[in-house]
Amino acid sequence: MASYEKLLQPLQVASLRLKNRMLSAPTSMAELGPGEHYSDDNINYYKLKAAGGVALVSVGDVIVDLSTGRSHPMQVGLDDPTAIPYLVKMADAIHSGGAAAEIEIDHGGALCDPVFIGGKNAIGPSGYVDDWGDEVKEMTEEQIYEIADKFAEAAATAKACGFDMVMIHAGHGWLLHQFISEITNHRTDKWGGSLENRMRFPLLVVEKVRAAVGRAFPIDIRISGSERMPGGYDIQTGIEIAKALDGKVDLIHVSAGSQQDEYSCVLMHPGAFQKHGENSGLAAEIKKHVKTPVVTVGAFSEPDKMEAFLEESGVDCIAMGRALIADPFLPRKIMRGKVADITPCLRCGECQSGMMRNKTMRCAVNPYIGRETEYFHPIPTREHKNLLIVGGGPAGMQAAITACERGHKVTLVEKSDKLGGLKYADNADFKANIRRYRDMTAAKVMALPVDVRLNTVVTDELVAEVKPDAIIACVGADPWALPVPGANGENVVFGAELKRADPRVGHKVVVIGGGLIGCEEGIELAKEGHEVTILEMQTELCPDCGRMHRLSVLHEIEVAETLHTATGFRCTGIDAEGVSAVDAEGKEVKFPADTVVMCAGMRPRSAEVERLSKYCTEFYVCGDATRARQIGQATRDGYDAVVNVGL
Repeated sequence: MASYEKLLQPLQVASLRLKNRMLSAPTSMAELGPGEHYSDDNINYYKLKAAGGVALVSVGDVIVDLSTGRSHPMQVGLDDPTAIPYLVKMADAIHSGGAAAEIEIDHGGALCDPVFIGGKNAIGPSGYVDDWGDEVKEMTEEQIYEIADKFAEAAATAKACGFDMVMIHAGHGWLLHQFISEITNHRTDKWGGSLENRMRFPLLVVEKVRAAVGRAFPIDIRISGSERMPGGYDIQTGIEIAKALDGKVDLIHVSAGSQQDEYSCVLMHPGAFQKHGENSGLAAEIKKHVKTPVVTVGAFSEPDKMEAFLEESGVDCIAMGRALIADPFLPRKIMRGKVADITPCLRCGECQSGMMRNKTMRCAVNPYIGRETEYFHPIPTREHKNLLIVGGGPAGMQAAITACERGHKVTLVEKSDKLGGLKYADNADFKANIRRYRDMTAAKVMALPVDVRLNTVVTDELVAEVKPDAIIACVGADPWALPVPGANGENVVFGAELKRADPRVGHKVVVIGGGLIGCEEGIELAKEGHEVTILEMQTELCPDCGRMHRLSVLHEIEVAETLHTATGFRCTGIDAEGVSAVDAEGKEVKFPADTVVMCAGMRPRSAEVERLSKYCTEFYVCGDATRARQIGQATRDGYDAVVNVGL
């Protein structure tokens, strides 16, 4: 068993002792409570991370000046006196979980929508008209000093509220970064031009904050080590930025990217197509040039790789965002030698996409996210029951785990020879984390006191034997074939059933269906060397996908040399030569293909649900058996069904 000596080693940062090298990166909230203050769920969101064993929990995206700096409506202002009691409660909650508390102080600058700042124009280093037609005003020197003072006042307030450290946000395209970047700073005075001049405002902020909090109080600063966008600065400039900050702050937190470019945002929050620790090389390079401790962030979730990176790079700490949403107890499991039990982040972007879509944070693999108070104050189980769970996919496995946690007796029936489902995850390298999640969850179920019966279907005899008080049906869905001539031909395969390098697939492929499954299958087939066309009836690809993952998918399609798309085409037939289709005007087009991959959707196994429903009056349907959806909905369905049992 690995010892993880580096990850578990303490670190002294100014007057603060961090108990290990694992930090909770700043993440912001999807929704606030009454009066736009932190709710109990908001506070418990951060408390849960602290309870999980990290050394430091950072409260993200707190604004230093609400009147000019708010970039979205879910931001609390440190200059709002009514927010102070909630900030005190937040710091106390993090401390009660056993972690140090940090707060990230920020200003949105030119990226502030006038709607969120009282109808005023946004301010930034340079004036321009943005993509929405709103004018951004160039900051006067007086405003520059005023905002620097606001950062100092915010840091002093955070210290008074009980926080142990402040993080100055000087990356990701917000105000301080806007001054650093040549893309957004076109000034010709002392605040623009050379890098020395462009760093003048961030250094002024650091100076003012230091004067406000004192030498012993630690200051962290987040920078983009590279903008990772067309025309943006690279690691060489990132090194110079860090050198300018060296010795003036107590931690340098190296991230990447900018809000100024959509794909740069994807690389800032690396998705399924990027590698583990995607931006870690930036921190490793910067560490060679500074004496200040350096933190890295971005797609870390595997303890062995985290330990190896710290050992080899000399970087001091690893910050995690989504990995601690998926499993807040990742650090504690490392401490206890329970690494195999860590629930991996899928890097699907559902947490961020949900915030953008409907102001709710959810996680595909953690049903507590978005209602964290239930973790600390669970709905009581009034009566322990005998449950029969039918189906061992994500919904069924989560139901079994939750049922055991709540003290029920569980029988889990699966018709195949193993738990897990998600066979499509075997088809692509970029789905490795889904495979990790599936296999970890299956192993967890097998280790629990669950009566697992594989290669089994539910019969009258089985029900008579088990005598369930409630049945939870998680029987899934089947791939659907378009009702067109040739849909069942020998050259047609279903995307959900493909395996890597499938010998049934010829060189020229047409994928029917440009939803998430079709797009991902097309990407993987193109990577395997096939010439692929994705055929979609709608005008947009991947509309069923969360925004962050969709950006990744569309980028992968764009850069794939042998992958083509045809939107606005309706398939009318399939034959040995390929696919016939018509466009919006009714014009017929032939798409040649050796193989046709059917990704036209999934249909719930409604007949099986109906058959099972006769066995028990307390009956729940979960996951794809309700309607074909994604892992997150299945996981939450399984959890909810068990919570509702017997209520």
